[in-house]
Amino acid sequence: MFGTNFWKYSSRSDLREYIIAFVAIGLTAGICHPLSHVIGTVSVGLILLMAVAVLALFLGRWPLLFAAILNALVWDYFFQKPLFNLGVVQIEDLFANIADLLVTVVLVILITRIRQSQTVLQNSQERLTILYNFLESMNDAKSISEVMQVAGENLKKHFGQEAVIYLKNKNSHSLSAVPYGNDSLHHTTGLKVAEILFLEASTGRTGETKTGPDGISYFPLLDPRETIGIIGIKLDTGLPSGKDKMMLFKSFITIIASTLGREISIETAMEKGLLDHSEKLFQAVLSSVSHELRTPIAIISAAVDNLNDERTSSEPEKRKQICNELESASIRLNNLVENILDMSRIESGLLKLNLQYCDMADLVGLVVKDMKGELNDHRLNIKMPESLPLIKADMSLIRQVLINILRNALMYTPQGTGIEITAANEQAEMVSLTIRDHGPGVPEEHLEHLFEKFYRVPGSRSGGTGLGLAIVRAFVEAHGGFICASNDVLGGLIIKLTFKAEK
Repeated sequence: MFGTNFWKYSSRSDLREYIIAFVAIGLTAGICHPLSHVIGTVSVGLILLMAVAVLALFLGRWPLLFAAILNALVWDYFFQKPLFNLGVVQIEDLFANIADLLVTVVLVILITRIRQSQTVLQNSQERLTILYNFLESMNDAKSISEVMQVAGENLKKHFGQEAVIYLKNKNSHSLSAVPYGNDSLHHTTGLKVAEILFLEASTGRTGETKTGPDGISYFPLLDPRETIGIIGIKLDTGLPSGKDKMMLFKSFITIIASTLGREISIETAMEKGLLDHSEKLFQAVLSSVSHELRTPIAIISAAVDNLNDERTSSEPEKRKQICNELESASIRLNNLVENILDMSRIESGLLKLNLQYCDMADLVGLVVKDMKGELNDHRLNIKMPESLPLIKADMSLIRQVLINILRNALMYTPQGTGIEITAANEQAEMVSLTIRDHGPGVPEEHLEHLFEKFYRVPGSRSGGTGLGLAIVRAFVEAHGGFICASNDVLGGLIIKLTFKAEK
């Protein structure tokens, strides 16, 4: 009800807050004074204490402390005998004054700590959101120039400055003198500082940061394999002393280095001309897989950083939200790794089937149980005949087939729509399983390519690698089965699997 910035903590207070404290205590005392002989001195003290508690919702630390002291003085001077005197005659009045002051001081301390903790949690959440959005925008960049443009825009947005970047020479271990980014930050003296830092970072010496005579701070761009360049930025004077801001800035540098390393690798492979068209396509998709790996890893890293903050433990809702993000990122990462491993087994020819008799209804039930959390946002309709014949199959592989198809449906269909799973024994000695969704479907000209390795329908949403359905076809055909895709006349995609039935 007070807005998102209500609890934003600040140790600074202006004169207006002191005036508010003075007026509030004075007004409360003025109202209570003519009634003091009716309600009693103790009741007046409690009313004044409640006034301080209400002020704690609005005032900063020092105005609130001023109100607490003023509250004790007003109660003693105007309401305790002898009146209009700060002296204390009865010992119980002395203890009452001490207790009143102690309670108000403790209240000041508790409110201050609550505001500080709330501010820390809000800052952590803001950092996580900023990093996620920055990572997503960097993943969408398709060249070094686009990476530089996105990096410059985000540095300008969040730190008030653009940057200059010097990359490593392609054919040597020296730093290129050609700047990227903001050319106005490029100077001969600054380049020399960047070259020294690059040499130190490349040889494993200090190489953390250096500041040039023009006030530009230089940081190494570290890829897991090597130092790929140096970034220079003229930081605000308050940035190095701001721990949270500096942590965010270093996270930006890590993401920029990772993305540049990816683009440099792709560009180098293309320039050498060592790959034909299919191999170039493979490298591009492999780069896409690396994008998909970095996104959940970065989310997990940022979320763990927040969970390590001891103040997060006092906010169950924040902790739950972070844990949900961790779970989602880990599921996404696990799915990607499973697809990569499955495709490696298929390509290497090491795929071996552990055939056994399987009940299709049991397989579907097992998969639905495993994916219960992922299927929550969709309506599932399963139709299984009671007299369905058994099939002979590798249960783990067919289970993965169904999971991949369902996840594909979940990715491209709106929440709340239905997914239908239907089994049938339409032909003699054949069992079919049909999965129908209610999404946008696939353009007819792309249906025949849907199960090709690394193929993604043009214009489809980002997030896939083009491996899931290719693995599905390979596993189904390894069982001697068939798979096909078609569009539903009522909207949506239909994928039909057919297996040989066992007597």
